[in-house]
Amino acid sequence: MRYISKHNFDESEIIRGLHNGDENVLKLLFAKFHVGLLYFSTQYLTNALTAEDIVAESFLKVWQRKKDFHSLPAIKSFLYVTVKNACLNHLKQINRYNACHEEIKYLAEKTEELFSDQRIIKAELLTRIWENVEQLPPIRQKIFKMLFVEGLNTFEVARILRISVDTVRVQKARALNALRKVVPPARTKLPLNGFTT
Repeated sequence: MRYISKHNFDESEIIRGLHNGDENVLKLLFAKFHVGLLYFSTQYLTNALTAEDIVAESFLKVWQRKKDFHSLPAIKSFLYVTVKNACLNHLKQINRYNACHEEIKYLAEKTEELFSDQRIIKAELLTRIWENVEQLPPIRQKIFKMLFVEGLNTFEVARILRISVDTVRVQKARALNALRKVVPPARTKLPLNGFTT
């Protein structure tokens, strides 16, 4: 197709070129919508690099589904919805990670008053906790990791493993109870790498 600028274009020719896999059309769409999409993405995310990656991936998705589009408004709408959903998913993943971190941090904080260097004991205790995770029964260990490592919720785990939501909740509770036993009682002297406090 002949060169078309983002300011002077024939919409039908752009759609035809997109359907035919003309990469010049993708470049034109990028030039036309990129700035607006990047600004839109940064309204959700504070990390500019992540926002840029999400916008770039949205154009890749247009290219992968190029034969599904029959107008520029449809492409524009798809791009904005795709960027919005990707931003929200990214924020959800961050929240899930923070929730997992807080759950484990809660276990470690019970021993803070025992040691002068809290960073060392937290690292030691977290190591012990995760060693004990590996000792859980297979299904309990799998459920724990899906919940606290992969960040899935109770319903997602139940669906993937094809078990009831109640079973997931029971196994989660049993896993946490087992791990809490790793945490020493307050004011108990415990060895740290062969030494005592």
